[in-house]
Amino acid sequence: MALVAIALLACSFPPAFGQTNRATFPKAFDRYVLYATYDRGFAKEEAFALPETLALAKAGKPLPPGTQLVLGIWRARQLAEYFVMEKGVNWGADFPADVRTGDWHFQQFDTTRQVMRTAFAERCQSCHSSQSRDDYLFTIDRMRTYIP
Repeated sequence: MALVAIALLACSFPPAFGQTNRATFPKAFDRYVLYATYDRGFAKEEAFALPETLALAKAGKPLPPGTQLVLGIWRARQLAEYFVMEKGVNWGADFPADVRTGDWHFQQFDTTRQVMRTAFAERCQSCHSSQSRDDYLFTIDRMRTYIP
């Protein structure tokens, strides 16, 4: 009986860093513009952002909470998945300092824009952590030089 009570208590309290994927697929994705493409071996990546986001980046201003960036991944000439990087207020507090990527969260979506639970935010975080000087973005230079 005591073990059952302990198990129930453990399930009722979330771990200190339990929230790992707050990123959602943008509701206004039809407004996003393609600002960069990358060839990575057998895959092609397309980077999308709102025009307002690109204008902020061009002006050298920080990207605010609420910013969502989308990466479309193509394999064998077919869209295979999306990755979304989203910034929120104090979202970095969801993670220990040594793996934090500012206030950005990451999530993988299938082509119907449904969450793919096979994605691990830790993989995205570990890679993006090397870009702390650029607000954890690999594509900030392309955003700043984007011409519509």
